Amino acid sequence: MECPHCGAANKPDSLFCGECGEFLGTPKGITCAMCDTPHAPGITACTQCGARLIPPGVSPAELPLELGDEAAVTDEVEGVVPEDAEVAQEPGEETVPPWLKKLEAVPAEEVAERGLEGEDLERGELPEWLEVPTEFEDMLSEASIAADEEEAAPAEEIPSWLEALRPEELEGVEDISAAAGPAEATGLLKGIRGTLGIEPILALPRRAVPVQAVSPSSGAYERAELFDSVVREPARPGIELAQRRRVEKLAASTVRWMTYLIIAAAVVVPLLLGSNWSEANMSVSAGATAMYDTVEALPQGALVLVSHDYDPGIAGEMIPQARAVLHHLMGRGVRLISVSLTPEGARLSRQVLDEVAEAHGYSYGEEYLSLGYVVAVEAGPRSFFEGLVTHGWSDFVGQGEEIALMVEFAGAPEYLRLWLEQVQGPYGVPMAAGVSATADPFARPYYHNEGRRQLIGLITGLVGAAEYERLSGQAGPALTAMDSQSVVHIAIVLLILVGNVAYFGGRVRGK
Repeated sequence: MECPHCGAANKPDSLFCGECGEFLGTPKGITCAMCDTPHAPGITACTQCGARLIPPGVSPAELPLELGDEAAVTDEVEGVVPEDAEVAQEPGEETVPPWLKKLEAVPAEEVAERGLEGEDLERGELPEWLEVPTEFEDMLSEASIAADEEEAAPAEEIPSWLEALRPEELEGVEDISAAAGPAEATGLLKGIRGTLGIEPILALPRRAVPVQAVSPSSGAYERAELFDSVVREPARPGIELAQRRRVEKLAASTVRWMTYLIIAAAVVVPLLLGSNWSEANMSVSAGATAMYDTVEALPQGALVLVSHDYDPGIAGEMIPQARAVLHHLMGRGVRLISVSLTPEGARLSRQVLDEVAEAHGYSYGEEYLSLGYVVAVEAGPRSFFEGLVTHGWSDFVGQGEEIALMVEFAGAPEYLRLWLEQVQGPYGVPMAAGVSATADPFARPYYHNEGRRQLIGLITGLVGAAEYERLSGQAGPALTAMDSQSVVHIAIVLLILVGNVAYFGGRVRGK
């Protein structure tokens, strides 16, 4: 047997559930109160007339139980019709509920007579579904007695908060109903007094409150005038706004293109005119002068080692330096050996060497020689120098001949450091250098060291190349580029000043 409360399985002859302890029984069969149709347990609506069999909110499990199994209960209920069964009905025949048949059996004269007399029907004369249970009759009688006692009991004292809500009596009016006016004679409000005159009783009289005088300030008048002008301003169509934005964009684009044209003119015009303003006004540094004097003091036919250690990214600064120094060296009639610690430097240096050699009538293999890229950079400078000078593996260098000067063109500090540590320091070879602007802070200490000056000359960047060209009297691309660079710097400073004046002027006008 399955427990209807917890669903646990129990023995067929058990009276109580072994899981929850509830009484094991089966729900009673329910008889419809409208048509007296019996139903099996669990059915909540009548299969005959559709009336509810149990009150709303009550589950079938809460109905009273009876002992026995479901089969016995089902046998006792006669005429049970399943929910899904269809009741056969003859065509055209109307089904009359049994309770209506019971009412039809009572004569109309008797019902009218009893109703007029106000007599109550005795128990058993009404249908079962209209009968009031005995326990409810006792409860109703007790409730009526208690209501009579409450009416007879004296009224309690009215609370103070409720007394404060009592409306004030009108002066000269003794009866409130008289003050309320006559009663309504027709309509939905028939018999009701004071439907329109109740307001004077409950509503408080309105009192006039003086308005505080306010003196507006001058700023309030200005804001009011501004608001009035904005409101009165006619609406501008979207085409006008779009036209204004188009004009603003065109003005901004024009200013931007004018800036580009000014910078381009500052670069191109000095190059086209061949200006010599920098040559006439440039002051030459001590490092460039020392390097020029060292090359000028070399005897004809002296051996000079030149290293081109830079790449295409920095070639714009280094090639003008190399061209100016090589012109001066070949003008002195010395022999040149060119090497490079970078693969790119070997290719770039060969172009400059061939160009300058052709201008001075130098022949390759006799007056100058390019040995290309030196492999093994970390120990390359020292091994190259020892093989060239000490072991004499090249016929270009005579037996026991010394290198009179070494010129290093370094685009980065590490290349200058390798030649200083591996060649200049151990062998004491005189050394001058041309470095890029980024490598200049690293090279300066080697030139300014008075105790042991390892660099006897130093030039830096494009400015150093222009200084060397001015000293050697050979106006080249460095001096021309310095004119363009100077004019561009002046143009940039002027544009910054004009932009700041326009910006602060706009802020002043905005305020």
